[in-house]
Amino acid sequence: MLEVVQESGALYRHDGVFDRSKLTVTYAVNWAEHESRVKTGQCEIRDEFLLAALLSLPEDRLGPVDTRFERVLLKADGALVASVLADPEGGLWAQRRAQPVVDVVSIEITSSTLGGGCSVAHRWAGYGPRTVRVSRSASSFELTEASHYGIGLVLSSGEHLLSPATYVAQRWSSARWRFSEMVYGQFRELLG
Repeated sequence: MLEVVQESGALYRHDGVFDRSKLTVTYAVNWAEHESRVKTGQCEIRDEFLLAALLSLPEDRLGPVDTRFERVLLKADGALVASVLADPEGGLWAQRRAQPVVDVVSIEITSSTLGGGCSVAHRWAGYGPRTVRVSRSASSFELTEASHYGIGLVLSSGEHLLSPATYVAQRWSSARWRFSEMVYGQFRELLG
């Protein structure tokens, strides 16, 4: 179920399975990019290699294409997300047209134990602030460990015992963009 988190419709939340992990993800939507994709009939971009190619391209001008990305950009999927031109002297030039549609604001894992939730949360380090929701409180050791790794803790009753560490993205990677695209694909399905 898609939940609107803010009255303005700026934030959304839904439960989903992402790479075999059941997560609740809260995110902001770039409506201009969403509308552009709807107009062109394009959904989420699932190919992480294509996303890596797009990250290597400038957004505001043509730039040379690394030879390792030529093949993927010349496919039909590449034509939807980048403008590609062949150089008469050899090689390709391209400009990225696609942008990430969603920006992940938080990731929540529901688990019967803090240890089990933290184990899942570790797989999502680097994708957003992570919080584990459990039915009972945890030991001092478990709380210390979660705090050390920047993982928040919330009880099923809604009581916040530990806030997640402030998340500052070090860089935008093809893996983070792929996760964002998985969230976007589920968002589109939930919109109907």
